[in-house]
Amino acid sequence: MNLNYEVFQWINSFAGKSSAMDSVMIIITNSVPYFIMACLLLLWFSGKTERTIYHRYTALYMLFTIVLSLCINEVIHLVYYHPRPFVTHHVHKLIPHPANSSFVSDHSILVFSAAWIMWLRKNKWRSIIFIWAVISGLSRIYVGVHYPADVLGGMVIAGAIGCFIIYVSAKTTPLIQRLFWIHDLIIKRIPFLSPYTHEQISKKNHSA
Repeated sequence: MNLNYEVFQWINSFAGKSSAMDSVMIIITNSVPYFIMACLLLLWFSGKTERTIYHRYTALYMLFTIVLSLCINEVIHLVYYHPRPFVTHHVHKLIPHPANSSFVSDHSILVFSAAWIMWLRKNKWRSIIFIWAVISGLSRIYVGVHYPADVLGGMVIAGAIGCFIIYVSAKTTPLIQRLFWIHDLIIKRIPFLSPYTHEQISKKNHSA
Protein backbone atom coordinates (compact mmCIF):
# COMPACT_ATOMS: atom_id res chain seq x y z
CA MET A 1 0.00 0.00 0.00
CA ASN A 2 1.48 3.37 -0.99
CA LEU A 3 1.01 6.87 0.41
CA ASN A 4 -1.04 8.00 -2.59
CA TYR A 5 -3.62 5.29 -1.95
CA GLU A 6 -3.52 5.70 1.83
CA VAL A 7 -4.38 9.42 1.58
CA PHE A 8 -7.06 8.66 -1.01
CA GLN A 9 -8.56 5.99 1.23
CA TRP A 10 -8.64 8.34 4.22
CA ILE A 11 -10.37 11.20 2.34
CA ASN A 12 -12.75 8.91 0.46
CA SER A 13 -13.69 7.13 3.71
CA PHE A 14 -15.76 10.18 4.70
CA ALA A 15 -18.02 9.69 1.66
CA GLY A 16 -21.32 7.97 2.37
CA LYS A 17 -21.40 8.99 6.04
CA SER A 18 -23.35 12.22 5.57
CA SER A 19 -25.81 12.77 2.73
CA ALA A 20 -25.48 16.54 3.23
CA MET A 21 -21.68 16.46 2.89
CA ASP A 22 -21.94 14.10 -0.08
CA SER A 23 -24.33 16.52 -1.81
CA VAL A 24 -22.04 19.49 -1.14
CA MET A 25 -19.00 17.69 -2.53
CA ILE A 26 -20.90 16.52 -5.60
CA ILE A 27 -22.09 20.08 -6.26
CA ILE A 28 -18.55 21.44 -5.85
CA THR A 29 -16.95 18.84 -8.12
CA ASN A 30 -19.62 19.21 -10.83
CA SER A 31 -19.58 23.02 -10.73
CA VAL A 32 -15.91 23.41 -11.70
CA PRO A 33 -16.37 24.09 -15.47
CA TYR A 34 -19.22 26.54 -14.78
CA PHE A 35 -17.23 28.35 -12.11
CA ILE A 36 -14.31 28.77 -14.49
CA MET A 37 -16.61 30.21 -17.15
CA ALA A 38 -18.05 32.59 -14.54
CA CYS A 39 -14.53 33.72 -13.54
CA LEU A 40 -13.60 34.45 -17.14
CA LEU A 41 -16.83 36.36 -17.81
CA LEU A 42 -16.60 38.37 -14.59
CA LEU A 43 -13.01 39.33 -15.33
CA TRP A 44 -13.95 40.37 -18.85
CA PHE A 45 -17.08 42.37 -18.07
CA SER A 46 -16.50 43.74 -14.56
CA GLY A 47 -14.31 46.38 -12.99
CA LYS A 48 -14.00 50.12 -13.25
CA THR A 49 -13.08 51.55 -16.64
CA GLU A 50 -9.42 52.10 -15.78
CA ARG A 51 -9.07 48.48 -14.61
CA THR A 52 -11.04 46.87 -17.43
CA ILE A 53 -8.08 46.15 -19.71
CA TYR A 54 -6.02 44.79 -16.80
CA HIS A 55 -8.82 42.38 -15.86
CA ARG A 56 -9.23 41.32 -19.49
CA TYR A 57 -5.53 40.55 -19.77
CA THR A 58 -5.94 38.42 -16.65
CA ALA A 59 -8.88 36.58 -18.24
CA LEU A 60 -6.88 35.87 -21.39
CA TYR A 61 -3.81 34.71 -19.43
CA MET A 62 -6.12 32.37 -17.53
CA LEU A 63 -7.61 31.06 -20.76
CA PHE A 64 -4.15 30.55 -22.31
CA THR A 65 -3.02 28.67 -19.18
CA ILE A 66 -6.08 26.43 -19.23
CA VAL A 67 -5.77 25.57 -22.92
CA LEU A 68 -2.02 24.88 -22.84
CA SER A 69 -2.24 22.88 -19.60
CA LEU A 70 -5.12 20.75 -20.92
CA CYS A 71 -3.17 20.09 -24.13
CA ILE A 72 -0.18 18.90 -22.09
CA ASN A 73 -2.49 16.71 -20.02
CA GLU A 74 -3.97 15.21 -23.16
CA VAL A 75 -0.46 14.16 -24.22
CA ILE A 76 0.12 12.64 -20.78
CA HIS A 77 -3.11 10.66 -21.11
CA LEU A 78 -2.03 9.39 -24.52
CA VAL A 79 1.36 8.10 -23.37
CA TYR A 80 0.58 7.05 -19.79
CA TYR A 81 -2.46 5.27 -18.42
CA HIS A 82 -3.09 5.14 -14.70
CA PRO A 83 -6.32 3.42 -13.62
CA ARG A 84 -8.80 5.39 -11.58
CA PRO A 85 -9.37 4.41 -7.94
CA PHE A 86 -12.74 2.81 -8.65
CA VAL A 87 -11.18 0.58 -11.33
CA THR A 88 -8.68 -1.18 -9.07
CA HIS A 89 -10.15 -0.69 -5.59
CA HIS A 90 -13.44 -0.78 -3.76
CA VAL A 91 -14.27 2.90 -3.20
CA HIS A 92 -17.16 5.18 -2.36
CA LYS A 93 -17.91 6.42 -5.90
CA LEU A 94 -20.51 9.19 -5.76
CA ILE A 95 -20.64 10.30 -9.40
CA PRO A 96 -20.62 8.47 -12.74
CA HIS A 97 -17.31 8.67 -14.56
CA PRO A 98 -15.63 6.82 -17.45
CA ALA A 99 -12.69 4.57 -16.61
CA ASN A 100 -10.15 6.64 -18.54
CA SER A 101 -6.71 7.60 -17.23
CA SER A 102 -6.69 9.13 -13.77
CA PHE A 103 -3.40 11.08 -13.97
CA VAL A 104 -3.60 14.11 -14.30
CA SER A 105 -6.98 15.54 -13.22
CA ASP A 106 -8.51 17.89 -15.82
CA HIS A 107 -10.70 19.46 -13.14
CA SER A 108 -7.64 20.26 -11.04
CA ILE A 109 -5.95 21.82 -14.04
CA LEU A 110 -9.00 24.05 -14.56
CA VAL A 111 -9.26 25.27 -10.97
CA PHE A 112 -5.54 25.72 -10.37
CA SER A 113 -5.08 27.53 -13.69
CA ALA A 114 -7.56 30.10 -12.38
CA ALA A 115 -5.99 30.14 -8.91
CA TRP A 116 -2.38 30.55 -10.08
CA ILE A 117 -3.16 33.31 -12.58
CA MET A 118 -5.25 35.21 -10.04
CA TRP A 119 -2.36 34.88 -7.58
CA LEU A 120 0.34 35.89 -10.05
CA ARG A 121 -1.74 38.87 -11.18
CA LYS A 122 -2.33 39.86 -7.52
CA ASN A 123 -6.11 39.85 -7.89
CA LYS A 124 -7.88 40.77 -4.64
CA TRP A 125 -9.85 37.50 -4.74
CA ARG A 126 -6.74 35.34 -5.16
CA SER A 127 -6.77 33.79 -1.67
CA ILE A 128 -10.45 32.83 -1.91
CA ILE A 129 -9.96 31.35 -5.39
CA PHE A 130 -6.95 29.36 -4.22
CA ILE A 131 -8.86 27.96 -1.24
CA TRP A 132 -11.72 27.06 -3.57
CA ALA A 133 -9.25 25.31 -5.91
CA VAL A 134 -7.93 23.19 -3.03
CA ILE A 135 -11.47 22.28 -1.93
CA SER A 136 -12.39 21.41 -5.53
CA GLY A 137 -9.33 19.18 -5.76
CA LEU A 138 -10.26 17.44 -2.51
CA SER A 139 -13.79 16.92 -3.84
CA ARG A 140 -12.39 14.84 -6.73
CA ILE A 141 -10.83 12.50 -4.17
CA TYR A 142 -13.88 12.54 -1.92
CA VAL A 143 -16.25 11.42 -4.71
CA GLY A 144 -13.88 8.59 -5.62
CA VAL A 145 -12.65 9.50 -9.11
CA HIS A 146 -9.08 10.73 -8.48
CA TYR A 147 -6.03 10.05 -6.34
CA PRO A 148 -4.23 12.86 -4.46
CA ALA A 149 -1.33 12.63 -6.96
CA ASP A 150 -3.76 13.39 -9.80
CA VAL A 151 -4.82 16.60 -8.07
CA LEU A 152 -1.25 17.60 -7.15
CA GLY A 153 -0.20 16.93 -10.74
CA GLY A 154 -2.88 19.32 -11.96
CA MET A 155 -1.73 21.96 -9.49
CA VAL A 156 1.92 21.62 -10.58
CA ILE A 157 1.20 21.66 -14.32
CA ALA A 158 -1.16 24.64 -14.03
CA GLY A 159 1.35 26.49 -11.85
CA ALA A 160 4.24 25.87 -14.23
CA ILE A 161 2.24 26.89 -17.29
CA GLY A 162 0.77 29.91 -15.49
CA CYS A 163 4.27 31.13 -14.59
CA PHE A 164 5.39 30.52 -18.18
CA ILE A 165 2.44 32.49 -19.59
CA ILE A 166 3.18 35.44 -17.30
CA TYR A 167 6.91 35.22 -18.11
CA VAL A 168 6.27 35.44 -21.88
CA SER A 169 3.33 37.84 -21.52
CA ALA A 170 5.12 40.60 -23.45
CA LYS A 171 5.36 38.28 -26.46
CA THR A 172 1.63 37.50 -26.30
CA THR A 173 0.67 41.19 -26.45
CA PRO A 174 0.28 41.28 -30.28
CA LEU A 175 -2.09 38.30 -30.11
CA ILE A 176 -4.06 39.89 -27.27
CA GLN A 177 -4.27 43.21 -29.13
CA ARG A 178 -5.64 41.30 -32.11
CA LEU A 179 -8.27 39.68 -29.88
CA PHE A 180 -9.17 43.12 -28.50
CA TRP A 181 -9.56 44.39 -32.07
CA ILE A 182 -11.95 41.53 -32.89
CA HIS A 183 -13.82 42.23 -29.64
CA ASP A 184 -14.22 45.90 -30.56
CA LEU A 185 -15.59 45.01 -33.99
CA ILE A 186 -18.25 42.86 -32.34
CA ILE A 187 -19.05 45.47 -29.67
CA LYS A 188 -19.65 48.16 -32.28
CA ARG A 189 -22.40 45.95 -33.68
CA ILE A 190 -23.73 44.65 -30.34
CA PRO A 191 -23.02 47.54 -27.93
CA PHE A 192 -25.01 46.16 -24.97
CA LEU A 193 -22.34 43.47 -24.48
CA SER A 194 -19.87 46.06 -23.20
CA PRO A 195 -20.19 49.79 -22.47
CA TYR A 196 -16.77 50.64 -23.93
CA THR A 197 -14.48 49.47 -26.70
CA HIS A 198 -10.78 49.17 -25.87
CA GLU A 199 -10.12 52.25 -27.99
CA GLN A 200 -12.55 54.26 -25.84
CA ILE A 201 -11.03 52.89 -22.62
CA SER A 202 -7.54 53.91 -23.78
CA LYS A 203 -8.76 57.44 -24.59
CA LYS A 204 -10.38 57.75 -21.15
CA ASN A 205 -7.21 56.58 -19.43
CA HIS A 206 -5.01 59.01 -21.40
CA SER A 207 -7.34 61.95 -20.72
CA ALA A 208 -7.65 61.19 -17.00
